[in-house]
Amino acid sequence: MKTVITIVLAAGAGKRLGGPKALLAWPAGAKGGVERPLAIAHAEARLAAESARVLVVVRTSVFHALLAHVRPGIDLVSWTAPDDLGPAGSLAVAAPRIGDADAVVVTPVDVPPASAATVARLLARLDAGAPSAAPPLAVRPRHLGRGGHPVVLRAEALQRYLEPDPPPLREHLRALGDRCVGEDVEDPRVLHDLNIPVDVIRVLGGPPRFLT
Repeated sequence: MKTVITIVLAAGAGKRLGGPKALLAWPAGAKGGVERPLAIAHAEARLAAESARVLVVVRTSVFHALLAHVRPGIDLVSWTAPDDLGPAGSLAVAAPRIGDADAVVVTPVDVPPASAATVARLLARLDAGAPSAAPPLAVRPRHLGRGGHPVVLRAEALQRYLEPDPPPLREHLRALGDRCVGEDVEDPRVLHDLNIPVDVIRVLGGPPRFLT
């Protein structure tokens, strides 16, 4: 793939977690780094690896809190639609902004940032195809037989999100049939969700805090 961008779906209110998931305090990565919001940690991980640009879809209420952390390559996209549209609405507001990308990494914010090796493996599978079948339109990681995140898609696979009433991503992937494939990865973090405080405690060793 020539150009890869990432969409971080970070518009959830985080009611079960106790605060906006986009602002969840995430520990510093590289030596000398600083604690930053989880949405920004996702963006930085992808920019440091394979992505040329990252679109972070957030609620207007947290937009300004994230502005101080934005750097070149990170674009905040404000989303004001009703909550009942969920991640499908977030993806629909980002899809028209992918430009000339060849592949798109889609990740919910409420998971640990994926490793460079995991995303590289998914992109390689998207490129590989098979001699006897049409190339995949989407690839999702699989660990111990369970599907996880992030998902990588060819840009054409997001066409549905330019149309009215787009479905949740899970339903869309199911509708792709055998054009959506799983790729076994070694990283168990692709299965981790950060939905409630105990999930954060298991991953970070302490209760959730939120940066403002």
